Amino acid sequence: MTTSVAVAALRKRHIWLEALPDTVSIPALEARQRPAAVKAIQDATLDDIAFAMLGAEAEFNAVGDRLHALRKLYNMARQAGALGSDRAVDAISGGGC
Repeated sequence: MTTSVAVAALRKRHIWLEALPDTVSIPALEARQRPAAVKAIQDATLDDIAFAMLGAEAEFNAVGDRLHALRKLYNMARQAGALGSDRAVDAISGGGC
Protein backbone atom coordinates (compact mmCIF):
# COMPACT_ATOMS: atom_id res chain seq x y z
CA MET A 1 0.00 0.00 0.00
CA THR A 2 1.45 3.38 -0.99
CA THR A 3 1.59 6.10 1.60
CA SER A 4 -0.98 8.28 -0.19
CA VAL A 5 -3.35 5.31 -0.32
CA ALA A 6 -2.70 4.72 3.38
CA VAL A 7 -3.61 8.34 4.16
CA ALA A 8 -6.80 8.07 2.08
CA ALA A 9 -7.70 4.87 3.93
CA LEU A 10 -7.19 6.62 7.28
CA ARG A 11 -9.47 9.45 6.20
CA LYS A 12 -12.14 6.97 5.14
CA ARG A 13 -11.84 4.75 8.21
CA HIS A 14 -11.77 7.53 10.80
CA ILE A 15 -14.39 10.24 10.28
CA TRP A 16 -12.45 12.73 12.44
CA LEU A 17 -9.49 12.51 10.03
CA GLU A 18 -11.50 13.64 6.97
CA ALA A 19 -10.01 17.14 7.25
CA LEU A 20 -6.45 15.83 7.55
CA PRO A 21 -4.39 18.02 5.21
CA ASP A 22 -2.22 16.59 2.45
CA THR A 23 0.70 18.67 3.71
CA VAL A 24 1.76 20.33 6.94
CA SER A 25 3.56 23.66 7.24
CA ILE A 26 6.31 23.61 9.79
CA PRO A 27 7.29 27.10 10.94
CA ALA A 28 10.93 28.14 11.16
CA LEU A 29 12.66 27.32 14.39
CA GLU A 30 15.08 30.17 15.06
CA ALA A 31 16.80 28.56 18.03
CA ARG A 32 18.11 25.77 15.82
CA GLN A 33 18.25 27.87 12.65
CA ARG A 34 15.83 25.53 10.94
CA PRO A 35 13.97 27.12 8.03
CA ALA A 36 10.25 26.80 7.52
CA ALA A 37 9.24 23.68 5.63
CA VAL A 38 6.26 21.97 4.06
CA LYS A 39 6.02 18.20 4.26
CA ALA A 40 3.59 15.66 2.90
CA ILE A 41 1.45 14.38 5.75
CA GLN A 42 2.71 10.84 5.22
CA ASP A 43 6.31 12.05 5.73
CA ALA A 44 5.60 14.19 8.80
CA THR A 45 7.07 13.09 12.11
CA LEU A 46 5.31 13.61 15.41
CA ASP A 47 7.54 16.61 16.04
CA ASP A 48 6.66 18.03 12.61
CA ILE A 49 2.96 17.66 13.42
CA ALA A 50 3.43 19.29 16.83
CA PHE A 51 5.17 22.29 15.26
CA ALA A 52 2.55 22.47 12.51
CA MET A 53 -0.15 22.49 15.17
CA LEU A 54 1.54 25.47 16.86
CA GLY A 55 1.52 27.36 13.57
CA ALA A 56 -2.11 26.41 12.87
CA GLU A 57 -3.09 27.45 16.38
CA ALA A 58 -1.50 30.87 15.88
CA GLU A 59 -3.47 31.31 12.63
CA PHE A 60 -6.65 30.13 14.37
CA ASN A 61 -6.12 32.60 17.21
CA ALA A 62 -5.57 35.47 14.77
CA VAL A 63 -8.84 34.64 12.98
CA GLY A 64 -10.62 34.36 16.33
CA ASP A 65 -9.26 37.73 17.40
CA ARG A 66 -10.51 39.35 14.18
CA LEU A 67 -13.92 37.72 14.57
CA HIS A 68 -14.19 38.90 18.18
CA ALA A 69 -13.22 42.47 17.22
CA LEU A 70 -15.73 42.53 14.36
CA ARG A 71 -18.47 41.13 16.60
CA LYS A 72 -17.67 43.74 19.28
CA LEU A 73 -17.72 46.56 16.70
CA TYR A 74 -21.06 45.34 15.35
CA ASN A 75 -22.63 45.02 18.81
CA MET A 76 -21.34 48.42 19.95
CA ALA A 77 -22.72 50.10 16.83
CA ARG A 78 -26.11 48.43 17.27
CA GLN A 79 -26.18 49.48 20.93
CA ALA A 80 -25.42 53.04 19.79
CA GLY A 81 -28.53 52.91 17.59
CA ALA A 82 -26.92 52.26 14.22
CA LEU A 83 -28.98 50.68 11.47
CA GLY A 84 -27.84 48.26 8.78
CA SER A 85 -26.78 50.90 6.25
CA ASP A 86 -24.98 53.06 8.83
CA ARG A 87 -21.20 53.02 9.18
CA ALA A 88 -20.24 51.19 12.37
CA VAL A 89 -17.19 53.27 13.23
CA ASP A 90 -19.14 56.52 12.83
CA ALA A 91 -21.89 55.24 15.11
CA ILE A 92 -19.44 54.41 17.87
CA SER A 93 -17.18 57.44 17.56
CA GLY A 94 -20.07 59.88 17.58
CA GLY A 95 -19.81 60.70 13.87
CA GLY A 96 -23.55 60.21 13.56
CA CYS A 97 -25.58 57.49 11.91
